Amino acid sequence: MGVFQRVSDIISANLTDMVERFESPETMLRQAVREMDAAVAKQMESAARVIADERLVEQELARHREQSASLQARAREAVGRNDDAAARVCLARRQEHDKLIAALEDQFARLQSTGARLRRQLDAMRVRRTEAARTLQTLIARDRSATTRRQLAAERSPGTTDAAGFARFDRVRQQVERREAEADALVELGECADLTPEFDPSGDAEIETELLALKEQRG
Repeated sequence: MGVFQRVSDIISANLTDMVERFESPETMLRQAVREMDAAVAKQMESAARVIADERLVEQELARHREQSASLQARAREAVGRNDDAAARVCLARRQEHDKLIAALEDQFARLQSTGARLRRQLDAMRVRRTEAARTLQTLIARDRSATTRRQLAAERSPGTTDAAGFARFDRVRQQVERREAEADALVELGECADLTPEFDPSGDAEIETELLALKEQRG
């Protein structure tokens, strides 16, 4: 019955945990169902053998009971004929059949008990096998749905390789934009230099005063 316990463990296991351990719930459960089918077939063979033995013993028991009853009747007839010797033989043979009947009744009772137990086990195994097959279909649908969701999430969210590509693109874009900004600044600076007037201090009153003072010192 170990296979049925393993199926119960699979059914009660968390699907996410099984997927994270890189196990295939679908594959595991399919294998378990196949093993359950084999176990059910083996149980059916065992039950069939017991049922066959039970029927054979029942037939043999009926035959010995019939013979016992017949010998008892023949013993009565012999007594009626005052044939004690014949009556004794019939009674002795009847006792042999009665002993066989007692042994066969015990065997038949044991076979009946075993057959009933095997039938109950077989019914329980069939029920659990049906539950496992139904759970298998549910689990397949859940597993495939989870796989689809993971694929969609992967398409919507770039992975590590994609993120590195985006980072390189951003760095190149920033470098290009910086060079463009530096070129624009150089152009602006060049335009400002062209517009700057030549230096002419002749109109500065303070300068003129100092210049006159120097001339007076020399004169």
